[in-house]
Amino acid sequence: MKSTPESQIMPKITVSQNHNLDQSVVTALLKSKMAAALQEHANAVRNFGERWIDDHTMEFAFKAMGFSVSGLLKSLPGQVAIDVTLPLAAMMVKGMIESRLKEEIGKILTESEPAS
Repeated sequence: MKSTPESQIMPKITVSQNHNLDQSVVTALLKSKMAAALQEHANAVRNFGERWIDDHTMEFAFKAMGFSVSGLLKSLPGQVAIDVTLPLAAMMVKGMIESRLKEEIGKILTESEPAS
């Protein structure tokens, strides 16, 4: 998934979610829950590809609603961040994409928190 001049002019969005969990635990959760999230959204997501480029960073690409989407999912100390590159035509649904990503990451993190 190389950077091309075309991808440099495509809009980007960043979604982040803070957490109080160990970074390695969060990375393991993201890896294990990814398949379930894809299954849940199988009617909307096509041609999903992922590649872990280091222990805590996943490069991904897929098609949704006819748009090609790519980005990085990063498990950072205290935070999960997703940087997404969208085609210009998808900017009309940017808010929906941001809220859906934040919701999905929140679900994964909440499921893993110990009960108080």
